[in-house]
Amino acid sequence: MTKQIIIALLIVTLFSCKDSEKEKIEITKSELSGFFEQQGEGEIIEINDSTVVSYYSSSFNCYPNWKITRDYFNTETPNVKIIDKNTFTSEEGYTTFTYKKLNQKPEHCKVLTEIQKNSNTYNFETLWNTFNDQYAFFKERNIDWKQIKETYKTKFTDKTELFDFYITLENMVLELKDEHSDFEIPEEFDEQWHKLYRKKDTTDYEKLTINKILDSYVKQVKKYNGGQLAWGFISEDIAYIQLNGMDGLANYNATNADSYWEIAEESDDYFDDVIKGTHYITEKIVKDIQNTKNCIIDLRFNGGGYDSVGLAFMSHFINREYNIFKKKRRFGNSYAGEQTIDIKPSKNPYLKPVYLLTSPYTVSAAETTIIATMNFPNFKRVGSNTNGALSDLLVKELPNGWVYTLSNEVYESMDGKVYEVSGIPPDYPIDYPKDEDALFKTLSLELDNSDRAIEKAKELMK
Repeated sequence: MTKQIIIALLIVTLFSCKDSEKEKIEITKSELSGFFEQQGEGEIIEINDSTVVSYYSSSFNCYPNWKITRDYFNTETPNVKIIDKNTFTSEEGYTTFTYKKLNQKPEHCKVLTEIQKNSNTYNFETLWNTFNDQYAFFKERNIDWKQIKETYKTKFTDKTELFDFYITLENMVLELKDEHSDFEIPEEFDEQWHKLYRKKDTTDYEKLTINKILDSYVKQVKKYNGGQLAWGFISEDIAYIQLNGMDGLANYNATNADSYWEIAEESDDYFDDVIKGTHYITEKIVKDIQNTKNCIIDLRFNGGGYDSVGLAFMSHFINREYNIFKKKRRFGNSYAGEQTIDIKPSKNPYLKPVYLLTSPYTVSAAETTIIATMNFPNFKRVGSNTNGALSDLLVKELPNGWVYTLSNEVYESMDGKVYEVSGIPPDYPIDYPKDEDALFKTLSLELDNSDRAIEKAKELMK
């Protein structure tokens, strides 16, 4: 190939790239039109001249979820980014969702009849098929979902009372033994449900255990937002931080939980409030403990929340940027939405040795936070395997209005390990019970003498 031909090809390629970039830049939300499929969430988006409609979608059916005006979509959705005329993305926290245009409206995307909405059989089929299409961990949990269908479809008819039918569906989903796959209790069944599952022992062993630890081990205790975060000193050289959830950390100066959530409901951007509140209080804590030689961070009572809150908290314990984990979503028989997530350091971090305490109750966003720390050289884990429910909750609604969730995402550590189901193992194991009630009772009784995890962390510091 001659030099002149090479130069000519380069010029053509250069202008082609510029034309492509120009095309992308010129396309706006107002120019999008048609049906777009979300890659991995079971959602179809219809964009027409007057409205934008979201549909719940599975291989069984496709029915309306929410609707907004076209003007609202064009002007009030800053997290929506246009890639080209056939693709757009939406960002939530650090997760990017991709929508790709379909050639035509899927035939099964329809407004449901009242008979379909109220049919037990139709709702059962919707639930079973949604899990069948989108749930990511049947193999890992050793579940024969087809056999479960055969078992549960015999337990009801279209004449079965609604509460009994609800319990049937809930029990079917609970076969997965997955913290992120369950039903919300419909308001009309709240009293019946709590009566059915009322516990004889109403002692709050979790709260009792938390208070025992703070009373027995921690001096100069400070609390934030009712104890969602608490910290102090085990000794002059050992700091202690108890982080009990990856939510509820907005800096609202609320006097109680009710007033906190009243303020939250009025917020224009509650998620942003929580992230800012997390940075605010963690910066304060790090300043308080900066002269210690070691730190214990207790996540044994952390039931999760927002992944980004855990990362915001941990950004105060690193001094450089890290790639921390990868995530993807089930999409058909494969995966979509593959991302590598990173974390950037905050100013004036705490870089001394840190000992994370874990338990089977350490779940969800607390687990993704722990995966992040597996990349940090100054972190060690003491306790038992975490719960093993890392996937974000995919929220769905049945035709009859009942809301449920399922796990459709796979989180991987940077070395490619998946800890869904098994949980994240500790560096130094302690054999805590897996059952939640048994765990808190055991810890509460132990604390009449000592806390094995705290004592082990202290031993490792010598």
